[in-house]
Amino acid sequence: MYLILGSGLVSYAIANILKDRDQELYIIEKDPKKVRDLLDRGFSVVEGDFFSPSAQVQRVIEKARVSFVMTNHSDINLKLIDHISELNPESYIIARGFSVKDLDELKHNGADVVVIPQAALAEQAINSLDSMERLERVRGIKGALTKGERLGIILHDNPDPDSIASGMALKLIAESRGLSCDILYGGEIGHQQNKVFVNLLNIDLIHIDEFTKYLLRGYDRLAFVDHSSESNTSILPTDIYPNIIIDHHPKMGDFDAAFEDVRTSIGSVSTIMTQYLDDLDIDIDSRLATALMYGIMTDTNYFKRKFSKDDVDAVSILKTKVDPSVLTQIESPTISPDVLDVIGKSVLGREVVSGYVLSNVGYISNRDSLPQAAEFLLNLEGAKTVLVYGMLKDALYISARTKDVKLNLGQAMDKAFGSIGSAGGHMASAAAKIPLGIFGMVDDKEILKSLVGEAIKKMFFRTVGIY
Repeated sequence: MYLILGSGLVSYAIANILKDRDQELYIIEKDPKKVRDLLDRGFSVVEGDFFSPSAQVQRVIEKARVSFVMTNHSDINLKLIDHISELNPESYIIARGFSVKDLDELKHNGADVVVIPQAALAEQAINSLDSMERLERVRGIKGALTKGERLGIILHDNPDPDSIASGMALKLIAESRGLSCDILYGGEIGHQQNKVFVNLLNIDLIHIDEFTKYLLRGYDRLAFVDHSSESNTSILPTDIYPNIIIDHHPKMGDFDAAFEDVRTSIGSVSTIMTQYLDDLDIDIDSRLATALMYGIMTDTNYFKRKFSKDDVDAVSILKTKVDPSVLTQIESPTISPDVLDVIGKSVLGREVVSGYVLSNVGYISNRDSLPQAAEFLLNLEGAKTVLVYGMLKDALYISARTKDVKLNLGQAMDKAFGSIGSAGGHMASAAAKIPLGIFGMVDDKEILKSLVGEAIKKMFFRTVGIY
């Protein structure tokens, strides 16, 4: 049985909803005119004061499974909560508040739920706005994918699971609209987990290098997924620009695509792509669901790094479709000798200053070994922020991790190294790539390693205020 105490517009709205659901409902009201009006509308009404010793009033309070305390006065609502709790300790109490202060007081007094109508109205308006924006984005992606065209989806160099899974999802969307589509990348898939990810899920990727990137001119449209700047890919010719950008990092490219969906509040692009698939009513099979789930988990660090409600909602959509046995195999690969070697070098060569751990591992054969080394060093006692950097071909690569909540690592890396290369990331993880051309006059590898290490240390420490 439901009980409503209060006779304002909110109370009437609740009463009408419960009545439409054929629920047993009583209203306590002392104003004779309002009592007659409620009776005429078909409600069950007990006439009297809320605090009356009347047996009838007390009986409905004692019977109520749920009590709505909805008067227009916060002090009366506080007293009513005490009164109901005394007569019927088992009743679930939903109380009306008028401010954040009311929320705390009403809950302290025993309200199970506190509703602030103004806040609820604002939330409903925002939800309507979100729905409208999702609809607009769906229209936008539909408009950007023209039937009969060839679409090239360009991942960033050395693509990670979020980038690869998002590329798979965009390919499915494009093919559902009559486009032929390929997923393209430069660099290498070096991280052991990423190799296992691609192999187990049998993901079809096309590697493009300096000698084959002319093939990109054969596509009618190009899409950047999980990046927005040409500096994140080595395969895009300088006179070609993407038509589509879908990313969750701050936009870095100095060009505008015909369609852009860049949402920095979201933890992974896999979440954005899951929304598209859901909104477009496209079936997500087990293989794609597993890929998208792993993309979300790796980019949010299993919800220990920045994430949003959208990321959680995406997991809810995917969880019943995922192949748990495949996901387990992806998450627990063996560590390659190259990665183990870099982790060992990072431990031996580390320098610790005020919780900052910097390690110069010199020349590397695989840039994906750096984030694994950074994550390993972050577990060391006293480590708050870690930078691991190494040289590969003609560039220096830096991988950074932090558990310092006061530091926005992505912003710090961009400030420290953005002017001489490409840098950025999230609050807790970031990366940078710096051309070695600025040290081009040095031929000796050991001297180059030392110069690079000192330069990186000074630039980063100056940014975070160490010296």
